[in-house]
Formats: sequence, structure tokens, C-alpha cells
Amino acid sequence: MYILAIETTGAYASVALTDGDKILAHVEGNDRFSHLQNLMPQVQQVMADAGLPLGDVTAIATSVGPGSFTGIRIGVSSSRALAQILDILCVPVSSLEALAMRAADFAKEETIVCPMLDARRSQVYAGAYKLVDGFPQEVVEAAPYTLEEFMNAVDQFDNVLIMGDGADSYGEKISAFRDKAFEIAPEEIRYQHANTVAILGANKFNAKIGVPYEQLQPEYMRIPEAERKLKEEQAKKCQM
Repeated sequence: MYILAIETTGAYASVALTDGDKILAHVEGNDRFSHLQNLMPQVQQVMADAGLPLGDVTAIATSVGPGSFTGIRIGVSSSRALAQILDILCVPVSSLEALAMRAADFAKEETIVCPMLDARRSQVYAGAYKLVDGFPQEVVEAAPYTLEEFMNAVDQFDNVLIMGDGADSYGEKISAFRDKAFEIAPEEIRYQHANTVAILGANKFNAKIGVPYEQLQPEYMRIPEAERKLKEEQAKKCQM
């Protein structure tokens, strides 16, 4: 069973291929937010590195968000196209769950892993997870929060590990909100990567969590800024 995984919700696109829980090949881009140009060549490189034709892929695991709106759209649309061509299923994977899994070999048993993605203006997409056998179990709902709301939500936990670019943007503010112990993950595991999307996707595929390509949907967690402004303008016109 070969699962092709696509991760485009962060600054760097990555692609991985797994056979169950074994990563056969993976590649990550070096250019920030160059997903549109690099994603398909990355897919080709991963398959070539694994020595397998694209037709051998069993399903496509896709990080559907939250994260970069543009990145999510590129990843979802590319996965849909590949799945349609290959006539295989897609497996939607939460970027927060997959990011939390990156701490599996780093976090202590009692640590609560908190992936936190910068949503701008002191807001984050975040959740809190306990890792059980390397897989995330949600203990604080994954959702959009103000930074203060999320730090209050995880205040019940004695030890937390902060993941994601939210740690970069709000590290000092986190210190101000947090009296208990916390740690920011080292850079080598701090950000999204297709490896954990692949492993989590394989696990979900085995659990029969797969959808036809047309049912793969992005998880933005909130509407894009341009759409929000358009709706505000339309509402104002209706009030005139």
C-alpha cells in the first residue's frame, strides 16, 4: 500500500511516499511559498527516488488545513487532479494533527503538544494533543483562537510544547500569558512536513477514511480575508 502525501499549508511544500508506516522517499522545497511551481516536480522526484511509477499509488493523503489559504487551495486542487487521473481515493489530513505528530520522538510522555499557526493580528489556528503511540489525541479542540484564548485553554496543562510558525510570531507574547512550563519545538520539527501527513494518512486510509476526489475539501477554519471583505461590503449595500 503506497500513500502519496502532499503538504502545502506552510511556507515550504513537501511531498512524501509511504508504505504503511515506512517512509520510502520525501522531498521538501527550498523556496518559500513556491508551491505552484514546485509541487508537481516534487511528486515526480519522490516517485523516481522510490523507484515506483505513479500508477502504483494507492491513495493520496492531503494536508487540507488550516494554514496558508493559497497553499491549501494548491494542495487540494492538485490532489484532486491526481486522484481523478489515477482513479484513487483522497485522504484528508488535518495540518494541526500532522504537525503535532512531528513531536513524537521529542516530546516527553506528559507533554501536551500544541501546534499553533499564525492567523495574523494575534490570532492563531491551534489545538492541543496528547501523543499516544505517536498518534495525536485531541485534548483541546482544533479551532481559530485569539492568542489569549488559546493560552487560557491550555493553562490546565503543566507542560506544553509549542509547534508551528505561531511560535515564531508570538513567542514573547506566549511568555507573557504562560506562567507554567512551556517549550518551543526546535526548528527541525517545528513546521509542517509531508512525512507525518503520509503516516497519518496511511493510518486513516486503513480506518476506511478516504473520499472520492470531488469530495476532498479544504479546511480553512475561517473564510479568506478577501471573501470576508466582500461579504461586509455586500452587507453594507443591503443596509442602504
